[in-house]
This record gives sequence, C-alpha cells and structure tokens, in this order.
Amino acid sequence: MKYKFIVYLLLMLQLSFSQKIYSHPHVFFETNFEVKIENKILEGMEVCLILDKLNTKLNKRILKPDEEKNVESENIVFLEELYKHVRVSFDGENVSKNDIIFEQAKLDEGQLEIYLFVSINKEIKENSKLNIAFYDKKYYYSYDYNLMSLKIDKFSENFDKKKNIKFFTNKKISFYFNLIHPEEYEVQF
Repeated sequence: MKYKFIVYLLLMLQLSFSQKIYSHPHVFFETNFEVKIENKILEGMEVCLILDKLNTKLNKRILKPDEEKNVESENIVFLEELYKHVRVSFDGENVSKNDIIFEQAKLDEGQLEIYLFVSINKEIKENSKLNIAFYDKKYYYSYDYNLMSLKIDKFSENFDKKKNIKFFTNKKISFYFNLIHPEEYEVQF
C-alpha cells in the first residue's frame, strides 16, 4: 500500500511539472482612443476604458460612487496597473506613465468608465509616427479595440485615414507563453 502511494505521488509530481497551465484574462475593458491635434501639435490622446459589468459589480463597494455616479481615482484600486499597460510612442520615443493623466471616472449603465489623457505635446513633422497599444504581459487584463476604436481628425490635406492608419497584430511582441501578440495602431503623419 505504501509503495503504491509513493508511485502515485511521483507520477502526480511528474505530470504537474511536465504540463503548462494556461488561464485567461479576468478583467475586461472596451477601449476607445481619440487623438488630439491642434495646429500641427500632437497634444495627446484621450482614452476611454469601459470595465465589463461583472467586474464593475464586484468592485462597486470599493469604487464608492457619489450621487452623480462619479468615482474618485483613489477608489480605483487597479488604476496604477492600467497606466503600466499603456504602450504609446511618438517618433520612437515612449510616453512615460508620468504623462498619463486621470481625467474622470463614472458609473454608466452598470459599467465603470475611466477617462485618461496621454499627454504628448510634440510637433508633428513630415513622416512622424504614432504607435498605440494597450496590453498586459501577465494577461490578467484584456483590452478590446479595433480599427474603429481610434478617432483622429484630419489635420492636413494629405492625411487619409485609410492610408495613414494601420491596425495590425504586432508579431514582434509576444507574451503569455508566446501565445499572445498585442493589437497595435500605427499612425503615419
């Protein structure tokens, strides 16, 4: 009997170390972006993150919305995590998380909406490039966006949204056991 238990234990240990365990994200955001340009200056980008209904409900007591359903930044316990997931660069220079500004948060139709502003404040030159992505390498948070999630005003005669905005899966970056690649925007000015 003792021998069978030891063989069973060794077999279970072997199986546990030989298999990879996969999971999935637990927090989901619908994500929208609006690029702000004024007089050939890329001021930055407004980001709207809409938390899924289940996680909003689970966090409602912590969020402590006021009578108008506004939520203070201090009550969003995962806000710093969101800042880490912003991947924005302009002309090859990454935007620091210190340049991300919390604007407001509110509950709307049972979902938490968070509004951030990514400050860039740089002159747009010929062939300037803006890259935008949101992802969590731990794959705990998931951000849902597509080509229609990005809004940008036409700021010059030569700018054509169909030609100048590319939305793609960036295969150069992989995480979560090399199974996941982030979706990215590339805006060529």
